[in-house]
Amino acid sequence: MTQLRIDYVSDLHLSYYIKAHSYGYDKTDMERFIKENIEPKVNGDILVVAGDLSEFTKSAIEFLKLCSAYYDKVIYVAGNHEYYISRVLNSNMKEEYSNSSLNKLKEICTLANSTDKVVFLDRTNENNGITNYNGFLIAGDTFWYLPKSIPGWYFYYMYSNDSRLILSDLSKKEKIQSLHLDSMKWYNNLPQDIDLIITHIPPINNPKKNNSCYFTDIDDFKANYWIYGHDHFEEDFEKDGTRFLSNPWGYNSKDFKIKTLTLRK
Repeated sequence: MTQLRIDYVSDLHLSYYIKAHSYGYDKTDMERFIKENIEPKVNGDILVVAGDLSEFTKSAIEFLKLCSAYYDKVIYVAGNHEYYISRVLNSNMKEEYSNSSLNKLKEICTLANSTDKVVFLDRTNENNGITNYNGFLIAGDTFWYLPKSIPGWYFYYMYSNDSRLILSDLSKKEKIQSLHLDSMKWYNNLPQDIDLIITHIPPINNPKKNNSCYFTDIDDFKANYWIYGHDHFEEDFEKDGTRFLSNPWGYNSKDFKIKTLTLRK
């Protein structure tokens, strides 16, 4: 029997915990943070980060590289915050990415692919969002939602930063429709023998946050295990033969939990 131990976390929002340096990060403070909150809690062979790590690409990748010193691999999917572009975040950000969040994602792909210990899973990456780790097939993507009702669309337009800070040449409505459609095409083309799926957006509605901007409905779950984030609720439950797990830190974490999932085959 082969065994894989997976430490997992999501929604780290590093800018809330690590000192900023030119709206990015202070490396000394990041190293301290990892030494205090990651190193003592390492229990798995790999670390899974299910999105919303940081709005600043270089900060996110540096964090993953530093964490990889304690793991054989660090597997990462982007959250909605990784797509954000704003002059409030950085005065040069819009020009740097030519007002395109997809250009920002390309930089994440490039920087993550520059080290063999960090695996970035995304439908647009050269790995097509799939990796094989020691015989375990793992798939991952942001897995975009689509507002389904008048309250959902109202929230998206009026309150969600996604409508304002994810930039493209499409309208606000077309933008989220396109992201959702691309994610669903990716998911529908996945094989049926996936051991673990990692997404930022949940594939299932959580009644604690019953808003269609916080989940994506699907008819079948193509893995026995599914790690997700986004809704900031810690969960571990089973439905239709799939175990769903979420371990978010959110904006005001105090204990910085790292949970462990063990896969066997």
